[in-house]
Parts: sequence; C-alpha cells; structure tokens
Amino acid sequence: MTAASLFQLVISQTIDPNTVDPATRQKWCDDQKASCPLLCLQQGVSDVPETNNCTAETLVYSCICSNGQQPNASEYSQTIPYYECTEAGTQCVNNCPKGDSACQTACRTAHPCGAQNPTRINTSTISTMSATPTSGSAATGGADSTAAYTGFGAASTTGSGGDSSDAETLAIGFGRSYGLALLFISISAGFTFLL
Repeated sequence: MTAASLFQLVISQTIDPNTVDPATRQKWCDDQKASCPLLCLQQGVSDVPETNNCTAETLVYSCICSNGQQPNASEYSQTIPYYECTEAGTQCVNNCPKGDSACQTACRTAHPCGAQNPTRINTSTISTMSATPTSGSAATGGADSTAAYTGFGAASTTGSGGDSSDAETLAIGFGRSYGLALLFISISAGFTFLL
C-alpha cells in the first residue's frame, strides 16, 4: 500500500454511507471514477490515472494521477467529496425543525460545497481571444473591450450613466411587464369570443 492509499483510508467521512441508498452510492462512485481522468488533465498530466478506484459500500475512493499527485476532488462537482457535502447539507436541512428557515439556510450557507475560490489552470483561451468591437458596441459605450458580457445591446454594465442606457433598460422592463399582461388579456378575450 502506498502512502497515498493510506491517506485515502483515513479521510474522515462527512456522512454515514449507510444513510444513502446503495444505488445512489454506486452512481456517486461511477461519477467519481469518470471524473478522475478529467481532474488529472486539469493537473496538466495524462488523462490515464495511476489509480482510479471507488468502493460504493464505504464511499472510499482513490484518484492518483500519473505524476503521483492526488487532485483536490472537493473543488469539483460529481466527485465523492462533493456528493458527501451536498448529502450532509440535505441531512442537516431534514434535521431542522419544520418551518425553521433560518436553520435550513444555515445548513447550506455555513457549509458550502464545491470550489469556493477555484484555481484557474487553463487560461489559454482567455489570453488568445480578443474582442473586436463594431460600431455601436462596447467601444463606443466606454465599456472594457475585454469583458465577455457588457450588457444588453449598446447598454454597458460599467455604469456609464448615459441617458440611452437608462431609457433602454426602462423600455425593456416596460415591454417585459406589460407585454406578458397584454398576451394574457388577448388569450382571455379570444376564449371569451369563442364561447
């Protein structure tokens, strides 16, 4: 047994595996084993891990990449740590007194699951892409041309404060609210006419 394997055996569980349906545990293990090669690719090594095991009965898993390192699976969804965390949150909510929304909210917010501050490894697509503004786009609105999304149409999320953006936002909000009401009135009138 390697040191990494021993490390996996002493990881503390956040839930009792027996409280989870066996079919669900098997699905979690299948997802964990499917995620391991992807996690290794995120480490910049081969997608063929040195070790990729999961035992559904105990939820003990092992994902060791070809470089001998073990990725932090708790930062990713569809991994055993993520599933255990979400299940612990669900069990916590189920143990709250009925109607105690403060308790239920605390179960989820005090123990968030997944990456809270993920490490960005693959940034090549961001550095190679460039924005080419066209007329009436972010270049004329004063928005940062590297932003992926700068608002609706010529509107800018940078808060330029121009009257055009405020008017567009008002018009869109007005159309959204009253357009739906007008649609329902028209449908009701149509049914009334048919009767």
